[in-house]
Amino acid sequence: MAARRADRTAQGRGPLAGRMLISLIGLMFLVWGILSVGLGLFGAKAEAVLTYIRREGGERNEVIRGRYTYAVAYAFVLPDGRRIEGTTKKIGGAVYLKATGTAIRPVRYYAFFPALNALEEDTGLKGGPIIFVVVGGLLLWLMRSSTHKKAKSPPIASG
Repeated sequence: MAARRADRTAQGRGPLAGRMLISLIGLMFLVWGILSVGLGLFGAKAEAVLTYIRREGGERNEVIRGRYTYAVAYAFVLPDGRRIEGTTKKIGGAVYLKATGTAIRPVRYYAFFPALNALEEDTGLKGGPIIFVVVGGLLLWLMRSSTHKKAKSPPIASG
């Protein structure tokens, strides 16, 4: 009897752990997307100076040839004088760009927590953040609906 109970407990942890992991991933996608959309809609705006651009790895393995991934670092100054730094990834052509310290890009940040910031072109009601919200919500909904289906009891046969 104890062996059967232990076997049932071990079987129950696997699917539950998997659902919890997928739900956590869905929640992270949802929060990331909402924060990105919120930055574009409600975030304060500043001008950031590109401080560093580095091409990572070799050519991307895509249909369009000659595309590379770039790591871009930027810095901006808050109204109170504090300097905030941020990074992002961009996909670009084969022409190697170098940061001269004069290139300026608009950046959005939350005034209550400036460490949450992004280039303005990556925020707002754009495709990327909206996809994160949709995928996160879909993962949460799928994991919720699979738990409700298993919780229902089978119909009682009339006789």
